[in-house]
Amino acid sequence: MGKRSHKARSGSTTRRRSHGGGASRPSAEDVLRGLPVVGELENVPSFADMTPTQLRREQLEEARERIADRLGREAADAVELGCVVRLDRGFPLVACEGRTLRAEHAPEFAKGDSAEAGIMPTVGDWVAVAVPPEHDMGVIHEVLPRRNAFARWRGGRRGEFQTLAANLDGVIVVAALGTEELPLARIARSVVLARDCGVRPSVVLTKADRKQTAEALEADALRVHRLVGEQGDVVVTSSVAGEGLDGVRALVPAGSVAMILGESGAGKSTLLNALLGADALATGAVRERDDMGRHTTVARMMVKLPGAGVICDAPGLRSLPLVGHERGLAKAFPEISELAATCRFRDCTHGNEPGCAVREAREAGELDEVRVESYLALANEMRASASTLDPDVVL
Repeated sequence: MGKRSHKARSGSTTRRRSHGGGASRPSAEDVLRGLPVVGELENVPSFADMTPTQLRREQLEEARERIADRLGREAADAVELGCVVRLDRGFPLVACEGRTLRAEHAPEFAKGDSAEAGIMPTVGDWVAVAVPPEHDMGVIHEVLPRRNAFARWRGGRRGEFQTLAANLDGVIVVAALGTEELPLARIARSVVLARDCGVRPSVVLTKADRKQTAEALEADALRVHRLVGEQGDVVVTSSVAGEGLDGVRALVPAGSVAMILGESGAGKSTLLNALLGADALATGAVRERDDMGRHTTVARMMVKLPGAGVICDAPGLRSLPLVGHERGLAKAFPEISELAATCRFRDCTHGNEPGCAVREAREAGELDEVRVESYLALANEMRASASTLDPDVVL
């Protein structure tokens, strides 16, 4: 995506020493010197590409009033609307009207409404940012209200989530075809997370050229279609042959923002390079023994697709634990969730319990077996942390 100057590369190795002689964490100045040069970044969405709405402008005015109460009118008047389009080691890159610049958090950020809600800027966030005259760094005062957020459990305490992106219109799940078993479980997890975010999931199957027969390719695509159901789209692609790329672009029309998910080795960066028409993103080799790759995406970033919308890319996610995503499961499998609510026992596991509506419908052939198996596997996992379930959601 971007190039670093010789000075930036050498600066990134600088470390401060503690009094004890050991290496300490790099300072903010050291981190900044190691970041890609803003002017050399390619395919970065502009302010107009992010389609600011009238609602966002109204939210900015409300934020200005809060900032005026805290810092005075002069400080509030210097604030403008911006969108976070990249996140490098905690430093946002913000697209404002007429310019794109790095930003840091205002000193009082920890006392504002955003901090009270536990919100830190992430890719896709609209922010109230001040750009002091003759400065090349912006100052973020507030994160404006999010339309939605794509988050995953980060481990540790329950309810502790990592927000990967905000204000999305869709989620694209990338999975590689090949000689190995199709990763249906991984796809199902991603679909649940997308539905919990409130957006439509789509699945892009890459590396179609690795399938030995057309029949095998069709069988894999059909299984994914069955898993996703009517709520999502499935596109089969081959970046090598240039097939299916128009279908992917159609998933991200101009003016929209979609997040792209995929394990390392799924062909995510290769797919984006094909869509961009250039080798703008680094790609990595895949290990033959397990068909896995190394992380080649190291920053959360947005890229503007020619003739289409904006894609939010993130480092390959090896783990997608489903903790606190029960509503997403219900939205991803509504026909099964509705049946589960009619089981005789509220804590029915849909196994051998009497009066199980899910089992009865399954035995009668009324449910798709691929969807039932995925639902039950994910529900059993979530049931292990039953204390986090919403009281009105039955698994």
